[in-house]
Amino acid sequence: MAETEELARQLAGARSGGGAFAIPPRLLLRLSGADALRYLNGQVTRDLGRLREGEAVACCLLTPKGKLCATLLVRREGEDFVLEADCFLEEILLPRLERYLVADDVVITAEADPSGVHLFGPLAAEEPWSQLPGISVERLGVPGRDLELSVAASGILPPLLDQLVVETLRIERGIPRWGRELTGEILPPEALLDRTHIDYDRGCYPGQETISRLRSIGRVNRILRRLSAPRGSSLRSGMEVLDGRGEPLGTLSSAAMAWDTGCPVALALLPRETSESLSALDPLTGGKTPLSIAAEPTP
Repeated sequence: MAETEELARQLAGARSGGGAFAIPPRLLLRLSGADALRYLNGQVTRDLGRLREGEAVACCLLTPKGKLCATLLVRREGEDFVLEADCFLEEILLPRLERYLVADDVVITAEADPSGVHLFGPLAAEEPWSQLPGISVERLGVPGRDLELSVAASGILPPLLDQLVVETLRIERGIPRWGRELTGEILPPEALLDRTHIDYDRGCYPGQETISRLRSIGRVNRILRRLSAPRGSSLRSGMEVLDGRGEPLGTLSSAAMAWDTGCPVALALLPRETSESLSALDPLTGGKTPLSIAAEPTP
């Protein structure tokens, strides 16, 4: 009970005042060389010519057919660029980047992953942490800053959120994660990444034709939905989502508990025209839990 109360307190506080959490292990690659900007700018979905030192932007690396190879956070350090990706992508990302290197003056090297802390929301703007050197970046859908652990400690670390709380915030805010909502079969607009990871007013990159066509003359057939269930119920990733007739529409890719309300929350890729009469099927008991769809975030 005491642990649940603490998680509820952290969650409620983070919603209103922001918070801080330890950045999970990540894959870091450095691109250096005279052609680093030109080469990388021709591969990703954001215009890196606009990127300033001290900030990181989210972007996608796509196949020629517009499907995801990776989601990245990219930051600039002088003439170099540092790419951050999920550790699941370690065997995919480097070969994908090297495939398009021809006569480019670009060297790609793996970087050690320094321990870091992310501050988000109002807390990120508070002293002393706002005065410490760091990287401006959004990890939970709101402005935030990454600080290396040694730097953050010099300003006396704020209390760190439990990772269970961070996961609940991620799901509540509809932030897709690689290996859950994001796979190599996903088109960026299906996971709403077109709103956060793509610049449409820029030059060519692999997959751009598909992405531009989806924006101008078409639309995806499924979309990432934020879901919730009644207080006292439970949801688990992998549970089937059923429509009002009991027909399967998809599966829950992520699920967590909002401890302050007692209501489970989840994410699922579902048909765009999904009805409101949804339920989650428990494969062990055959029981069904009613689901509600949250309104789509404002673009």
